[in-house]
Amino acid sequence: MNALCSCGVARPPPPSGARSKPSVTATPTTTAAAATTTEEVEKLQKGIAELYDESSGVWEEIWGDHMHHGFYDPNYNNKKDKDDPLSLLSDHRSAQIRMIEETLRFAAVPEDPMKTPKNVVDVGCGIGGSSRYIARKYEAQCQGITLSPVQAQRANALAAAQGLADKVSFQVADALNQPFPDGQFDLVWSMESGEHMPHKAKFVNELARVAAPGGTIIIVTWCHRDLSPSEESLRPEEKALLQKICDAYYLPAWCSAADYVKILESLSLQDIKTADWSENVAPFWPAVIRSALTWKGITSLLRSGWKTIRGALVMPLMIRGYKMGLIKFAIITCRKPEHVVTTTTSECV
Repeated sequence: MNALCSCGVARPPPPSGARSKPSVTATPTTTAAAATTTEEVEKLQKGIAELYDESSGVWEEIWGDHMHHGFYDPNYNNKKDKDDPLSLLSDHRSAQIRMIEETLRFAAVPEDPMKTPKNVVDVGCGIGGSSRYIARKYEAQCQGITLSPVQAQRANALAAAQGLADKVSFQVADALNQPFPDGQFDLVWSMESGEHMPHKAKFVNELARVAAPGGTIIIVTWCHRDLSPSEESLRPEEKALLQKICDAYYLPAWCSAADYVKILESLSLQDIKTADWSENVAPFWPAVIRSALTWKGITSLLRSGWKTIRGALVMPLMIRGYKMGLIKFAIITCRKPEHVVTTTTSECV
């Protein structure tokens, strides 16, 4: 069966002896109803922007620059001092930095100063923590995009305060229609933004479009589990759990890491690698819940608004999804060919 199980992506085999780029159509059907019209996409994006306008200040106050999972050793939960408040904050902020480093290492981003990325785009940049870190590490120029005006403004303010205004900049823009020319960036970075994209194929197409020939593309994202060959969709109870999470976090339909890989393959991208880091991020959500239940966390949540509170209330469902093997934390990386073969594709939906 050629059809992709969850995102409805079909990839027919290329003709014998030929390299073709099959048409890619993403029609997610597994969980939340897919946003299929312009009006539905605009409504979704408005909700995402408002969620992060409202909540970013809360999480910056508690967690600092980085609004993504941390990367932990599998035996982290056996640490004796993991519940100590000072140890908690130090460990988890360090784990967020480690997430960036492990991601760059997995993608085999060069450390040689002559080969490091010089132009980077951060797609779904939050308040710019990854961009500022990468700009410092590689002496690179970084541009970040987000749907949230509050995040873009704060990211630019932090860049200026940290002496990086000449290296990093941030703007409000749509990841599905990026304001950049073709082939501009030698590193395309998407840290936990793919889950918000209503059209996964169009999202990946844009990442590939703005990547320079030979450039590296990195997608780190929540996925649902891969389906077995005998399955056509997730089980009803799995769909119900994901739907509750979708409603709170303004997520469209989920897909699997295998779905992403097939989209990347359809675009003739090279050196495709993927890994399941669910075990390495498992301590993160319990830590977020503990931080939210402190006096500082509770008062910040109450000041922030209903969207942020609703997101906090759904956190235990994320833990349940991870524990039952439904929710996966995936990294998918690839490289754009040095010499791109021009082919015709049908428009992604």
